[in-house]
Amino acid sequence: MGVNLILIAFGGSLGAIGRFLMANAIKNWSTSSFPKATLFINALGSMLLGLLIGNGSGEDTMFFLGVGFCGSFTTFSTFNWETLKLLQDNLKWGLIYFFGSYIIGLGFGVAGYMIGLVFK
Repeated sequence: MGVNLILIAFGGSLGAIGRFLMANAIKNWSTSSFPKATLFINALGSMLLGLLIGNGSGEDTMFFLGVGFCGSFTTFSTFNWETLKLLQDNLKWGLIYFFGSYIIGLGFGVAGYMIGLVFK
């Protein structure tokens, strides 16, 4: 159990740093108020998690990358906050973001899973 906690903690710290750097890069690149950074990061994290599962990754890899890295790289709380803000400001874009995030996340997860199966 101790080793698993270390793997999760280390993976989580890298995921959090990666999320911060990627979100800032995307925000600096675009002037739109649409939360595309969270959408992109969550889609990318879904793909990585799908790839790990499809590839049959071992327990250590899943603790480090799946639980640790993907768990902190992606975020449900930011997604919820941005969805509520969009729904208040513009109902149409809020609904597009909400449903689009789930559809894109599932799609990227399936794509990652399929890629993982190929490279198993």
